[in-house]
Amino acid sequence: MNTLATAHEPVRYVVIDDEPLYRQGFGVGTAGEIRQVGGYRSVEDFLALQREPCHVVVLDLCLNRQTGDKAVLQGVRAIRQLVEEFNQRVLVYSAEERPEPVGRCVAAGAAGYVSKYGPDTSKVVQAIEEIGRNGRIVTQSLHDELRCLIRSCPDIRLSGTLEETLILLRSNLSNAEIAERRQRSVRTIEDHKEKIKQIFAAELVSREKGYAELVHDLGIGPGDLVNDEAGQRPVFGRIARRMPWSRGRSRR
Repeated sequence: MNTLATAHEPVRYVVIDDEPLYRQGFGVGTAGEIRQVGGYRSVEDFLALQREPCHVVVLDLCLNRQTGDKAVLQGVRAIRQLVEEFNQRVLVYSAEERPEPVGRCVAAGAAGYVSKYGPDTSKVVQAIEEIGRNGRIVTQSLHDELRCLIRSCPDIRLSGTLEETLILLRSNLSNAEIAERRQRSVRTIEDHKEKIKQIFAAELVSREKGYAELVHDLGIGPGDLVNDEAGQRPVFGRIARRMPWSRGRSRR
């Protein structure tokens, strides 16, 4: 991981966001100075062009909103590449409010999360400073937005085979059509549907959601945010355990 900022230097940060307004940065902090050293519309541009080292990467989760390009690196895969392959500290700063995609993205290795829906940028500035100097967010109140999201997160991992069937179900294909596309028997597809209904009974019945809405809420459709392999995701009930910094009391 890159070195932390010392007390005698500004926290250097980069913003990756497909919205030009957010790439302009956030000014300076209150407890200590922060300095923007880059702004990019994509992770690919950041990795190709950024030369000056930075302490924090401020990342929007959805980077293909304007282009619709499903090949754009975003969501879980973006965070894992930045953290695991390039040793960056990632602060998620996003208007995305779906609990499951946000939870899984942050659990992929982010150092913190701040919603774009706050009244001002003071929270993101504070989070940049704390991550840049401590490696994590120290102020517990900054975790509240993430805690609220996680509490309403289904936190359910489907098997790869069930997920593939669910994604096809959103298109209103018949069981026979899905079976043909998946090279499975019709009976197998029927079994998949029953298992999906059992797992997501509350979402599909009490909330009157269809398969398309369920796929959207889970963020698993083609080009969406939960874009890692289904088998690599935390199992049921493990998202919060991947984020120990978001629970309990932090100590300096």
